[in-house]
Amino acid sequence: MADRQLRQSPWARLRAWMSQTSHLVLITGGLSALAALVAVSALAVNGFRSEHISHQNHAAMLARVLEDQATRTMQTAELSMESLATSPALTAVTSEPRRMQEALGQALAALSFLRGLAVVDAGGRVIASTSQGDAESFVDLSKLAPPVEVGRTVQGGLIPGRSLQSVRLGAAAQTVPVGVAFIPVLYGYQNEAKQKLVLVALVNPDSLSNFQHLTLESEIFDSVVTSYDGQVLATSGAASALAGTRVNHIPVFSQYLPRQEHATYLGAGVLGERQIVSFRASSALPLVVVVETSYRAAVQSWLADARALIGIGVALVALVLGLTFAVWRGLRTRERARVAIDAAQARIARNERDLSVLMRSVQELIFRTDAQGVITYVNAHWTVMTGTSPDRAIGKRLHDLVEPQSRNEVVRAIDPRSPDGVRVCQVLSRSAAGKEMTFKVAVVPLVAAGRVIGFAGSAVDETERWMAQQQLQAQIAFQDLLLETNPLPISVTDAENRIVRVNKAWEEYKGRERSTVLGMALAERLPPDEVKVHESANKQLLRWGGRTLVETQVRHGDGSRRDTRLAKAAIADEHGQVTGVLTILMDVSEFREAERATQEARDAAEEASRAKSEFVANMSHELRTPLQSILGFAELGMLRGRTQPKLAGMFEDIHSAGQRMLTLVNDLLEVSKLESTVGTFHMERIDLRGVVRPVIRELEPLLERSHLMMDLRMPDLPLVAKADPLRFQQVIRNVVANAIKFSPPGSTITLEGYADPQGQTHLVVRDEGPGIPPSELHSIFEAFVQSSKTKDGSGGTGLGLAICRKIVEAMGGRIFAENVPASGAAFHIILPARGQAETMPAPLE
Repeated sequence: MADRQLRQSPWARLRAWMSQTSHLVLITGGLSALAALVAVSALAVNGFRSEHISHQNHAAMLARVLEDQATRTMQTAELSMESLATSPALTAVTSEPRRMQEALGQALAALSFLRGLAVVDAGGRVIASTSQGDAESFVDLSKLAPPVEVGRTVQGGLIPGRSLQSVRLGAAAQTVPVGVAFIPVLYGYQNEAKQKLVLVALVNPDSLSNFQHLTLESEIFDSVVTSYDGQVLATSGAASALAGTRVNHIPVFSQYLPRQEHATYLGAGVLGERQIVSFRASSALPLVVVVETSYRAAVQSWLADARALIGIGVALVALVLGLTFAVWRGLRTRERARVAIDAAQARIARNERDLSVLMRSVQELIFRTDAQGVITYVNAHWTVMTGTSPDRAIGKRLHDLVEPQSRNEVVRAIDPRSPDGVRVCQVLSRSAAGKEMTFKVAVVPLVAAGRVIGFAGSAVDETERWMAQQQLQAQIAFQDLLLETNPLPISVTDAENRIVRVNKAWEEYKGRERSTVLGMALAERLPPDEVKVHESANKQLLRWGGRTLVETQVRHGDGSRRDTRLAKAAIADEHGQVTGVLTILMDVSEFREAERATQEARDAAEEASRAKSEFVANMSHELRTPLQSILGFAELGMLRGRTQPKLAGMFEDIHSAGQRMLTLVNDLLEVSKLESTVGTFHMERIDLRGVVRPVIRELEPLLERSHLMMDLRMPDLPLVAKADPLRFQQVIRNVVANAIKFSPPGSTITLEGYADPQGQTHLVVRDEGPGIPPSELHSIFEAFVQSSKTKDGSGGTGLGLAICRKIVEAMGGRIFAENVPASGAAFHIILPARGQAETMPAPLE
């Protein structure tokens, strides 16, 4: 029946649910309670709306009453001042201040809402006043109110104090009690002498507050009287702290005035953000009366009146719900009993079907035997495991289906005399195809009437897991073999820097047996300096993982200190969490010793080279002195032997040989400077066009003497490179001078400069001379080497190109030569692309 209900449509299930009597009672009772609740809520909402409107109307009425009283009070003060201004005591030219003061005192006695009266001239001097101490003082009329004209009345804002002493010129600030203030009302008039005077009335705001308090004493409303600009002049008590402040931020001033002179709304008021507010502005004076009460007070007032109605409604709803629940519970109990019986029957049938399906779909072999171990039932998984029909297993003994070596395990598992509840064993069996399989078998005895009537069990195929376990063990054994046979010392530490494993090479290297170090902290078995290096590297690896290399000195088992490289790698578990560090020690002592020996040999070679360079430099300097004498006497002999051609020719030969010797000495000196540490380059970022052109102009006499043409090809854009200007001019001078030496008369020498695609500066000097044999293109840049085509005496010392190569290479460039296809040679000078940098010395090496 349950299956039929599941197959029904939602509408059909809904109709079946509503057909039950208990559900109908529940629906009827719920609707009745809902109707009662709606009726009570409607009455309550209507009552609240009426209460809200009543509060608004009452606030509007109070605002009108209070505005009328405030207007009449201020108008009475104005009328009294106009009448008083016509009194002879105040207008007569001969009137004395005493008579003025008497007239003011009589008027003040009739006006109880005034704090005082005073007559002030246009300069602010108080002529007469009802307050002692005001007469003959000067006051700041601008602090009382805007300028007043004759016959006009002006009202000012609230001023703290009792008299005009509060606005006295030059007076120190007075301490005024809280709540003591006055509202100045100024009336302008003239006396008989046409002198402009101002009659000042100090209205007591407490007179307005007292009337508000008396009017609102039995009400939940509060009120304030303000000026048109929002300054609070008088309050009913609750807002007394606001006296003198401005409340022009409320909607009364920001939204309604001056467009509307009276209105009632729900919103921000003087005393809160959610208020019932009613205001009224005086039509004759700059006064605004605001009456308000909190919205919460209105709600509480409504709740007080509607409490009885709400109680009756709640009781009515509770009564309906209680009766409905009682009837529904009785009917529901009978229906549940009937449904429980039907559900139990359906559950039994469903469980039988589910069990049958479960036994067919389970991924394990399920079987049952009798008390002697004869199989009475197997599920469909038998076919999957053995490849035969389940019927083939029925009637066979369980221990006959396994391999002989596993039969004793099966016999013990199905022993009826065994006290064990669940018997577990691992057995071997073969499939129909001859494949050997491993099973984990669990057997439970079936007991009835105190004796075993059979066994129920399951078998799980663990062949793959068992094979994987065997492979894992073989792999672990292989890794252990690799670790032990590794010639490098290897150790493993955990997260607390405890030694958990070492290999045989480590034992031999450190001279310690593993049994004495396993489980011990590094600090307990290694020297402190070595422990510090290990712990620092391990801390980084345990935090970030990865690998690292550290080189330090490690104490060997024989007590010596060895230069050792530590290769460390983090060891992570299956979750990627670093749990330890693998450390491999590589003894690099012999390598470091070889490095030190190599460095010492290099230093010795450099020292020998420096000694050679210094020797050449010293010898060159020593040779210059006798050469200068030889050249001097040869020149003197040429001058004196002009009349004897044979003698002059001998001196000329001596002079030429001396010049060649001097050139050789200078070149040797230049080479020694370049090879020594005294030669420095001052690198600058320069335009090479401005460096090359002066050299060409310098060589023009030599070009004319040899009857040669110079073709200078420089680009329009700058050829920028980082070089030493003087040294680079020396290179250009040597290369071009060589081209002049070996070029035949009437030929052309070309010097071309450009920037190649890689951004390098490229200069090429081409001549039309004999060229250079291909096998000598590289050797001509070595010291004392000349081309075989120029060994006829036209060449020099063989040092010029060697000097050029050293200079160019010191500037990071290169120089090479090649033959021109027609005739002649081309020398290429290439300087790398350089960024902008300041001049800095660069030592030659």
